[in-house]
Amino acid sequence: MKIKNNKNSKNRIMKNQIKTLAAAAIFMASGFLASANESEREISLTTENQKAVVLKMDNVKAGTQISLLDANGKVLFQDQADAEAYGKVFNLSKLEKGQLQLEIENDETLEVMSIEVTEQSARIESSSKQLIEKPIIKHNGEGMKIYFGNDHDGMKVSVYDEQGALAFRDNVESNGAMKRYDISKLSSGKYKVQFTADGRSFYHTITLD
Repeated sequence: MKIKNNKNSKNRIMKNQIKTLAAAAIFMASGFLASANESEREISLTTENQKAVVLKMDNVKAGTQISLLDANGKVLFQDQADAEAYGKVFNLSKLEKGQLQLEIENDETLEVMSIEVTEQSARIESSSKQLIEKPIIKHNGEGMKIYFGNDHDGMKVSVYDEQGALAFRDNVESNGAMKRYDISKLSSGKYKVQFTADGRSFYHTITLD
């Protein structure tokens, strides 16, 4: 009888240990999922009492530029986030009615979405959201590598010196390409690299010693 009780006791201990490990695994997985969700940018646009339009963003990088444009591309509002959370209140009666475009841009990506503004409200059209990855530049003074994302085809690359003179230009036809450029003959100084595709331009600055 004593031996049987010892076996039962050991079985209970093993079962408890298994339950504890399983609970710990679930807890860790939940924490991982929460962290993953927290890293995603959250954007909301709400209308209060048909008077104020409240724009809120969480998990946004400091230095991110927020722009509101009209249907013709004219900038109606522009601001910069200085923390991970951003908020702005607009007067609905002063917002231009119709289709507006919200752009959220940092060094790595550009997020674009349409906003429909009426006399009573303003709302984000969820189906219009587009996330564009910007080209990435790596250089060591002798050579420059540019990694192009999959969002653009037929991209034009232009490099300008500090006086605005064109140093060189290239066209990249394929999506997801990586190209190497010899920059060893360029003089020391700052250069602006302009990427243009689909009627939109991105800019990077590189410094050569």
